[in-house]
Amino acid sequence: MGRKDRRIILICQCLVNPYCRVHILGQNFPLSLEITDYLLRKNVGIIQYPCPETTAMGLMRNPQGRQQYDNIFFRSHCKELLKTPMLMVREFIKNRYRLCCFIGLENSPTCGIHWGRHKVNRYGTESPNPEDAPAKDDPVLMGIMAEILSQELSEEGVTVPFLELPALSDATSPKRQLFWKNLEDAVSPVVEQGDKM
Repeated sequence: MGRKDRRIILICQCLVNPYCRVHILGQNFPLSLEITDYLLRKNVGIIQYPCPETTAMGLMRNPQGRQQYDNIFFRSHCKELLKTPMLMVREFIKNRYRLCCFIGLENSPTCGIHWGRHKVNRYGTESPNPEDAPAKDDPVLMGIMAEILSQELSEEGVTVPFLELPALSDATSPKRQLFWKNLEDAVSPVVEQGDKM
């Protein structure tokens, strides 16, 4: 067999450290154990970046929508937090490791991949609660950190799948099953020409 397929992923911090989640949403240690155990059993290295919400606003912050985080100061904070993880990505790639994917968190205003229309609160600002029946033509954006990460990877010429863990969905739900299938596809070893199975 040829060169060993050495793999790494980028992951948002709350999927490895559930204490970083907004306090009223609770922590999901069993899910963190499931995902980290899965990756480590597959010999996939994990690079996590510091939680931008925690490092900007602390642990006792209130849940907010993407709109509140979409400002110059928070974007600058996210870029600063990504400096070391991006250096690590560059170093791993330079040494022939493969970045397989990024894993974000569903409905996160910073690390989500599909942030759609959300309800507006009594103050006229976006809430963290998605619309019950979003229109098909509603815009879908990435969370602020995921968007900046996408730009940083693009500048490096790196294209990888951005996956979103549906943490609030039941373990047997189609959403969760699709996530695991997409993750399996992303981290499966690549067989190079000339290699035999």
